[in-house]
Amino acid sequence: MQKLLIADTTEEFRLALAEVLRGAYTVKTCQDGKEALHLLQTFRPDVLVIDLLLPEVDGVTVLQRAAKLGLSPVVLAITQYASDYILEAVTRLGVSYVMRKPCDLQAIVSRLADLTQRTEPPAVTQIDDRTAVTNLLLSLSFSTKLRGYPCLREALLIAMENPGQSVTKVLYPAVAEICGGNGKQVEHVIRSAITAAWLRRDEQVWRRYFQPGPDGTVPRPTNAVFISRLADRMVISQMDVG
Repeated sequence: MQKLLIADTTEEFRLALAEVLRGAYTVKTCQDGKEALHLLQTFRPDVLVIDLLLPEVDGVTVLQRAAKLGLSPVVLAITQYASDYILEAVTRLGVSYVMRKPCDLQAIVSRLADLTQRTEPPAVTQIDDRTAVTNLLLSLSFSTKLRGYPCLREALLIAMENPGQSVTKVLYPAVAEICGGNGKQVEHVIRSAITAAWLRRDEQVWRRYFQPGPDGTVPRPTNAVFISRLADRMVISQMDVG
């Protein structure tokens, strides 16, 4: 079985991608460039998924040092910011593919299948609801560091199980029992998280789920619209898979 190293700063992303790919690869993960360099030399991965903006030692430097050490895994690079310099540098270093964050987990699986010349995508671990919701929120530019992130994730999971319930009277109190606080506090932190993600959104990704307004951009959805729309889409996608 091929060995895969995931080097990325976002814990939720690392864990979700590792869980998806663990059935097809022997997987290790790390969160900074210094640790990535250590694992490249000790773990010797066949495949590397690396964030180019790692702390401690940035991703480009990691690849440069790996090349000097004679290490040459198949590399899929991911980044939120891709300047001409970065793209030229990673091309010279033999990076096979560059993806722009936020990345869809299944898209990464497909790219890895292409890069490792598999005739079919690897048989991956079945994604559970929590991992699927995590992947969706990450693709919509949500920060896992915000207080509203875990509340929103729980709200979506509950809404998937019980669609059509009152958000204010039922959903918020149910989330509060899991995450702490009260219904009003849950409403506030979820609204803040949605606003923060909307402000830093990738317009094309958000348009997959929300209609643009008269000015051509996606307006900030209310909590209720956001939760119900995404919960419905998740349920529909599960039915399609089934």
